[in-house]
Amino acid sequence: MPDIQNIRLTSAELSQLWASYQNDSGSICVLKHMLETVEDEDIRPLLTHSLQLAQLHIQKLNTIFGQENFPLPKGFVENEDLNLNAPRLFSDNYMLQFLKQMTQISLNAYALSKSLAVRIEIDEFYGKCLSETSQLETRIKNVLLSKGLFIRSPYIAYPDKVDFVKKQNFL
Repeated sequence: MPDIQNIRLTSAELSQLWASYQNDSGSICVLKHMLETVEDEDIRPLLTHSLQLAQLHIQKLNTIFGQENFPLPKGFVENEDLNLNAPRLFSDNYMLQFLKQMTQISLNAYALSKSLAVRIEIDEFYGKCLSETSQLETRIKNVLLSKGLFIRSPYIAYPDKVDFVKKQNFL
């Protein structure tokens, strides 16, 4: 019976870990710039929490890659890719919308990563990422709703009865 602790990472796990490293290292740079320029005190804690999560993820990813003797991906690097003295690039409302989009993309990515994970610690890592991001997305949504900035999907009329296609030219 194989030693369950020494099972190599699959190509799917490696690709998801690599993508997570790229996404989180890039997010750290963007979020740090946003934190330098945000004015709205309702948005600042969301940016701070997002940054903390990305930094924790990078620490965990560094540990995983290190334990595997796998070279760290070349991600975004703060002293090369971030200029904290750059002028304000985004409005506060844009920052909030950016966070909403980022969490929606992350929820999809973490769900896929978890479903592809075979090793227990990788499955648990992505399960935790999914849970943390779900909670963050709810907080962001609540702030968007409180500010009247949440963009809802369109409404459609409710049907009054069940109807079935009767001809192929229904369109």
